[in-house]
Amino acid sequence: MLESGKQPGDSGVGRRRYNARVRIAVGLLLCSAFVVQCHQVSRSSVARTVPVSVELIPTAAIITESMSEPERLARHDALAFFKFCLDEYHRNIRDYNVTFTKQEWVRSKFTPEQVTHVRFRESPYSVDMLWTQNPGRAGHVLYVEGRRVDAEGNELALCKPAGILGGLGIKVWRAIHGRDAQREARRTIDQFGFRNTLELIVKYSDRAAAEGKLELDFVGDGTINNRPTYVFERRLPYTGEEEPYPDRLLVIHVDKEWLLPTGCFSYADDDGTDLLGRYLLTGAEFNVGYGDIDFDAKSIKF
Repeated sequence: MLESGKQPGDSGVGRRRYNARVRIAVGLLLCSAFVVQCHQVSRSSVARTVPVSVELIPTAAIITESMSEPERLARHDALAFFKFCLDEYHRNIRDYNVTFTKQEWVRSKFTPEQVTHVRFRESPYSVDMLWTQNPGRAGHVLYVEGRRVDAEGNELALCKPAGILGGLGIKVWRAIHGRDAQREARRTIDQFGFRNTLELIVKYSDRAAAEGKLELDFVGDGTINNRPTYVFERRLPYTGEEEPYPDRLLVIHVDKEWLLPTGCFSYADDDGTDLLGRYLLTGAEFNVGYGDIDFDAKSIKF
């Protein structure tokens, strides 16, 4: 028999069971609310990760402040970056050896991919270039600025022909700007190397900038020979093979550690389909300590 004013379950055991059920129900409601809130936060976070210009991200200023000087210039002032790299080269590099890989559009056809081992010295400007894959007419070329000139004052390089003639030990002196050199490559041997590449990039960029026609942009990060690079695209008002401009589009990879251009891809068109030349400088060793003897034909058994 029930006492007056009491409901079923008002006993101590019943109340505990009832209270437990209430707590469980409340807990379930709170969990549901928490899940909904988390879902909303997640959706909001996803919305904020939609790609936007870096300047619109609140932490951009902090990121910029934490960047090194070359990193900041690379991403925000490309032409100043290349001038910075050139200054660093002049301060730090005297000589190097490197593997040079190239393929070019020369005389209305592509050359096969050529690979050379190069030893280089800045002063006096010296290049010892030995072909290890697909040589042209020459298999080995040695050039030292000012060492030998012809009667007209043309600089000469010592050349060993590829193939049988070279094997017989035949060597000839050839003008570095002569007809044979122009048949073999878009650039001459006195334009080889990291410094020359940087100087040509700056030269043509400055010229186009003065005309208000330069497009030079950082486009992302890349790799050359498994080494991280900054990647740039430069566009010039190119009209053909003649001066004043060498190409329409140049894609440049600059090694992040060396601050040197290790990959250049030159095109005659905006879309990068009409290749003029591809150039890779890999496996470099710097400041080896080369002297005159290292560029002497007799000493190196040229």
